[in-house]
Amino acid sequence: MSRQGLIGAIAVCWGLLMLLVPGLAWADDAPTATTMNDLGISEITDSGAISSEKVSQFANAYMGIVDLISGRSEELQQAETAEEYNQLEQELEAAAIEIIQETGLTPPEYLQLLTLADTDAEFSERVATQIQDSEE
Repeated sequence: MSRQGLIGAIAVCWGLLMLLVPGLAWADDAPTATTMNDLGISEITDSGAISSEKVSQFANAYMGIVDLISGRSEELQQAETAEEYNQLEQELEAAAIEIIQETGLTPPEYLQLLTLADTDAEFSERVATQIQDSEE
């Protein structure tokens, strides 16, 4: 996948994640700009100050969640009842949280970085480069 394709995929993943898993319990706990110090950055617009380790953790979590959503989205679309859909949604949420935590991030950190990747071209480029490097 080209670098531009990866950058575009970040935005698409954000939309898919919000559409497919609208009840993300951890989304309500996402840090605000005042708690960004937990991420090692002074404010959300200071994407250059995010450590390479955080970028790597985020890229790994991101790709894991992209794979998860890609692999299970058809199941959600084919759910015949609201109960079945809700069960699949809960399984996706739990699996996404597990993927995030396995990388060393917390769900609120991941969501904040995902938001930043969607809104900050410089950070999005860093993530795309990290993903591309890890695929080689």
